[in-house]
Amino acid sequence: MKEDLRTAVEEAVSEGYERSREVLETVELTVIAPEAGTLVTCTDPSSLDQSPVPEIVVNSDKYHIDTVTVNGAERLEAYWKTYSTLEYYSDIRFEAGKTYTVFGKVKAAPGYIFNDPVSLFVNGEELSSEEVEDYSLEGDSFTFYFDIEAR
Repeated sequence: MKEDLRTAVEEAVSEGYERSREVLETVELTVIAPEAGTLVTCTDPSSLDQSPVPEIVVNSDKYHIDTVTVNGAERLEAYWKTYSTLEYYSDIRFEAGKTYTVFGKVKAAPGYIFNDPVSLFVNGEELSSEEVEDYSLEGDSFTFYFDIEAR
């Protein structure tokens, strides 16, 4: 009986917490076009050592690009990756005028969750719902992909 009461209280607290968080319906990001001639390297199959990391600018304190810790150093959870094969770019040089795909994970700040689906604008362009995926069960993160031309 105590266990049932504890479960009911935990569920009520959780539901109240979810309702108290602000729902974000729109996210705006800027992806900086890669420079032609830049070499992308990656030896780790999970891409945690891929370099350089895509540059993504967030102009809000309500969300950010998530981070991962690799060998004690924090890096953005953003990658250069081929959409069709899901392979991480490795040992390639960006070529001017050629298109490359950026994958990134957006994380809500404490007190916020994302609408599902969220309206995502990258470089002023609204992405289709197919380009926004993998919403977390908590509603506080999602991943996206975006094609950008090297300069």
